[in-house]
Amino acid sequence: MCAQSPTLNGVYIGAELYNTPFNGMQINNIVISFRSDGTFNNALSQADWKTKSSGSYTVKNNLVQLTFKNGDESKKYKLAANGHLESTAGIKHTLYKVKKVTVIPAGLYEKRSASTSGGIGTGMPAVGAFSSDLIYFDGKGNFSTERSSVVGVTGDAVGGTIGGKFEKNGKTSGTYKLGDGEITLTFGNGTVAKQSFFYSPPNEEDLILLNGEFYFRNEDDKEKPAIKQGTTVSSKTNTSKPATTGLPAPANLLTQLRAHYGGENIDKLTTVRETATVTGNMQIIALTDILNNRIRAEVRQNGKLLLVKQLDGNEGWQWMNGTKKPLTQDEKDELTLSLYQGILGLHKKLTSSFLTGTVSASGDDYIVTFYRSKNKLLYLIGSDYSLKGNAYSINSAPANISIYKDFTKANGITYPATTESSDGKNKLVSNTTSIEFNPVLTEDSWKMPGS
Repeated sequence: MCAQSPTLNGVYIGAELYNTPFNGMQINNIVISFRSDGTFNNALSQADWKTKSSGSYTVKNNLVQLTFKNGDESKKYKLAANGHLESTAGIKHTLYKVKKVTVIPAGLYEKRSASTSGGIGTGMPAVGAFSSDLIYFDGKGNFSTERSSVVGVTGDAVGGTIGGKFEKNGKTSGTYKLGDGEITLTFGNGTVAKQSFFYSPPNEEDLILLNGEFYFRNEDDKEKPAIKQGTTVSSKTNTSKPATTGLPAPANLLTQLRAHYGGENIDKLTTVRETATVTGNMQIIALTDILNNRIRAEVRQNGKLLLVKQLDGNEGWQWMNGTKKPLTQDEKDELTLSLYQGILGLHKKLTSSFLTGTVSASGDDYIVTFYRSKNKLLYLIGSDYSLKGNAYSINSAPANISIYKDFTKANGITYPATTESSDGKNKLVSNTTSIEFNPVLTEDSWKMPGS
């Protein structure tokens, strides 16, 4: 029998799926630095990450037990023969060991994580402000970065305002030097930043762990060609606004949006079935029956059904791990709001609330704000009448936002194949893999699992 080492040494990363009462399935990125002295740290964004302790751990009979200083619930993992850490409770996930490196090949990396209770392009609700961070390493000691974000979208406790604006936070560049689990970035303006840095090479996870954040390799270098340029660009926000007078009316914006994305072809929709992938091994299937106000969201991981949420008129239920419970009013409102966002929200049967909205300026773009009952919704519309995103707030909670990309045309309808969404804390990207317009949905389509 092989002797078991009583300690671990190194940084392990992974993603844990969990369920929340109001926001559906969420993803929590896990980063843990184990030390041979029996302590660990899960805050690699701290300057003292090498010495800071978040708690202690023990290894016994291939089981790793973590005890947190702050009183968080203890976690237990199984140490597998291949060195990975396998979860022993909740929804299965794996932690992989990343590597210290002294060189890194040329490549573009993007921080593209997020969280959502939907976010599918035709209107499933998704969840605060989204930001996209990219960093390019030339493999020769030079780097450049680009950051873009949607900020200022908030709700308040008294149900007052939601505002929003799009920002380009600019580009920077400089030189880098890799060290012992660290990277030193020297920017063009002379600023020096030292951050934790680990790498997992191609054919494994193909990512970098920078300052405790996941950055995945972006193969489409042509999408962001400016990021490779060596000049430093100021990160000032464009604050110019169109004149406060002469803003288009909601009806005019709606006419332009409908013309842009399908018009009468959207009006012909009665049912929609859409399938999307989330972070690779998760799948969301959304069924929508517009005429009967029937909505269903199914979540699978590696093919296994994990969660179903369904709304039938004014009644709704959730199924998870074989257990059924009724939806709360907030959960029912969230599913209902999915009809009034994205491309579905342009359907002639669903636009009466949009037409009662108010229009405000956001840089050179427009925001249309309207209500469904007590809940507030936003359409974020470009100056070229493109649909950039949606936001909504339930019961005056902080606003949730979805940003749309990669528009695709089918059956005369142009819809977003990629939705980037966030609640301001967690972020997620969902990619549509298939969509059916007016599929036949039988009663079997709406059955509870196992019935």
